Amino acid sequence: MAAFVTVLFCACSPQIVIQAKGADEATVAFSAGFSQATEQTLKSIVGAISGQADDGVPLFTASDISALLQHAGLQNVTAATPDGTNIAASGKIPAVSQSALAAAGIITRSQTSLTLTVGAKQFQSLYVLLDEESQAYFDLLMIPALTEETMTPAEYNDLLASVYGQTFAKEMTDGTCRMQLIAPDGKKSTTATLTVGELLTLSAEKSWSVQW
Repeated sequence: MAAFVTVLFCACSPQIVIQAKGADEATVAFSAGFSQATEQTLKSIVGAISGQADDGVPLFTASDISALLQHAGLQNVTAATPDGTNIAASGKIPAVSQSALAAAGIITRSQTSLTLTVGAKQFQSLYVLLDEESQAYFDLLMIPALTEETMTPAEYNDLLASVYGQTFAKEMTDGTCRMQLIAPDGKKSTTATLTVGELLTLSAEKSWSVQW
């Protein structure tokens, strides 16, 4: 599961689509992936945490993805890893106001709006919910939003490069995270983009909403 937790926030170009449904529902679709070089670096991190080499084991599996989404309160989960370095997943949040994502302040919903918020507080709220292996994974990535260290994306890139090499650092920070919020009828939407480096170095919250 640790591998997929990292994919959620640190993939090269994650795409997240959230659509409001019903009175307090929402659907979530997510896709992301890594290059083979970055996959190998992440596998070495996993090996350092577990103490076991895992060259023949996929970085993440469909069951990892399904388990994490279900743990977050999603239902009707579907997940696929077509080539081992890319993923696609979706599910339904049956009651947004009662979900773990709402408790962490990430997704909020009213009768006429849907809001996504990201920042250090949200990262830290998720972090305390993770198992020890997943927390160790985040620790080794030295994410500024978790460590509360003020750092620019370029400085974070340099930090990663000093430990894991520039190829890994560049892919982990330069990719674009695209987040889309959609109204229940699909007629209105809001789209936001951040580089992954910007996302992982947020000190102040950023929020986006769609209203209908």
